[in-house]
Amino acid sequence: MKKVELNLKYLYNKFSKSESRASQLIKDKEKTKKTLDQAFQKANANKHDLAGIWDQLQNLFSLVRDYLNGSYKDIPKKSLIAILAGMIYFLSPVDLFPDFVLGFGLIDDMFIIGLVIKQVAKDLEKYQLWRSGQQLPS
Repeated sequence: MKKVELNLKYLYNKFSKSESRASQLIKDKEKTKKTLDQAFQKANANKHDLAGIWDQLQNLFSLVRDYLNGSYKDIPKKSLIAILAGMIYFLSPVDLFPDFVLGFGLIDDMFIIGLVIKQVAKDLEKYQLWRSGQQLPS
């Protein structure tokens, strides 16, 4: 049990550092877009392993993309930072289970992304309602 607690402490510590980086990243749209593109590429390359969170992950990517292009602004800065922090953690080669460890490499990434999804669930739901309204013919 102690090892699990240490591992969770490690994950939260790394995520906290990612949040600090995300607060800075959000100030530069080009760097934020580059991070989003890199996270999207990594997700696509690991689509099979991310099947359990694929749809939610795509919604997070879409929300950030719509925020960056100015079409969606109705998201608290705290939620946007949490989403970006999740992407930064996801992209980090140094995490609890390195990505090259077959069968385990993305477990911690999925855990962090799951936490982010839970943290921003109401904002994500609001975004999805907005998005579905955007896609309806006038």
